[in-house]
Amino acid sequence: MEFKRLFLMLMAVILPFVSFTQNTSKQDDDDSCYRKWYRIFKLRGADEVTDGEYDNVVISFRQGTHGNCYYGKCVVKKGKIKELHIKVVDGKYEKVEIDPKEDILITNGISDAIVAKLKGERQVLNVIFKDKLRPKGNTFEQAPDPDIDDFN
Repeated sequence: MEFKRLFLMLMAVILPFVSFTQNTSKQDDDDSCYRKWYRIFKLRGADEVTDGEYDNVVISFRQGTHGNCYYGKCVVKKGKIKELHIKVVDGKYEKVEIDPKEDILITNGISDAIVAKLKGERQVLNVIFKDKLRPKGNTFEQAPDPDIDDFN
């Protein structure tokens, strides 16, 4: 009987900490720079990324939904990313090695996931064309979900 009471008290103390840790982890996932960019592009949409050189892109290095974002530049040919460079603090750029045969498509202002090499290490990244983000006023107005009672 005493063991059961001790066990219940211990569970009452431990359970809130476990729950808090899980909620914090989910919030961290939702707050990564990639997820923030992804959500805003999904909400607002993006203008088409045409062929050319872009020197104001954001490069998101990701591990799952965690990641860090850096400035960079890239070259787009035939609607696909062909060259990619990441900006270094001193203002210079370092080339990111991507497979030239890989078709890296751009959808809604964000590239497909790219497996690349930077300083000899394999990285998963996305290129975000932040200048192609549509202005805030151009979002679509969302219709409410229907209520089944309205159709009886």
